Amino acid sequence: MAQMPPLPDYKAFSIHHPASLKPVRQGLVYLLTRGLLFLAGRLSLPRLQALGRVLGRLVYRLDGRQRNLSRLQLGMAFPDWSAAERDRVARESLAGQGMTVLELMALPRLRGRAEPFLRTEGEAVLVAAHARGRGVVLATAHAANWELLPLVLERLRIKALAVASTNANPRLNEILGRIRRFEYMDVAERGSQTSARQLLTALKRGEVLILAIDVDIEVQGVFVDFFGIPANTSRAPASLALKLDAPLLTYLDTRQPDGTHVMRFREVALTPEIRAADDPVRALTQAISDQIQAQIQAHPEQWAWNHRRWKRRPPGEAAAGPA
Repeated sequence: MAQMPPLPDYKAFSIHHPASLKPVRQGLVYLLTRGLLFLAGRLSLPRLQALGRVLGRLVYRLDGRQRNLSRLQLGMAFPDWSAAERDRVARESLAGQGMTVLELMALPRLRGRAEPFLRTEGEAVLVAAHARGRGVVLATAHAANWELLPLVLERLRIKALAVASTNANPRLNEILGRIRRFEYMDVAERGSQTSARQLLTALKRGEVLILAIDVDIEVQGVFVDFFGIPANTSRAPASLALKLDAPLLTYLDTRQPDGTHVMRFREVALTPEIRAADDPVRALTQAISDQIQAQIQAHPEQWAWNHRRWKRRPPGEAAAGPA
């Protein structure tokens, strides 16, 4: 693994709002979300995507924190890029996230009729892995629209459990839960008292377990090489696959120029080299991360650069400071 270069002071990108204004902020976000839900149920998909792009570009223009964090991390991942190229990709990344949000809100109306909006590649890999009867660990990243997977699961009639973080806004969290949960998809709240048991139970029932591993969050993790920089990454997918001998796959979405999507499924092989490694969990997590990095390198404008991917450092190294 490469030695970590000087990191930015990620604290500079933290938000500190007065606690007294929290109910007001949450109320405004809730009203905005309800308004977008109303539009998501009535606008055509192309118009909805166009609105999402506009909203994402407004965030880029008005929210200096997200804009600057995206630019900075793009510079870490692609140090040879010009400032203009970093700006372009940061702008397109936030525009894409705007489209993803509104596509998520339109998810209920897409159920049962996703084609040709969503196509798949490697779907047979998922079907064959599920047929083994040992459950499937499905790792993903915040690339393009990862939220579209329920449309595939519904068509294949495969039950799944997704692990998601709880939103700090209770009413917004309730809305997201209603959108994401349906007959073939349940959601476990990350870090809850019952989430670990839910994960194991889902796999033992032969279901699909969905985990995003491209964010540095408060979970048990291992440091793997990500764009040449050690990145704290959830160990759960690799650990569960090794412990339960469950097949491990990735699914990564790519947004097409015409607004449609292609979702690709690939198996992450548990090779003899991985099993014989000093730390098989880390070796397998690196293999997952390598697939995610390849996807981002191919479509850098479709990944969420505005989350603090490298905020933790390996044990024994100094904490991140100004750079």
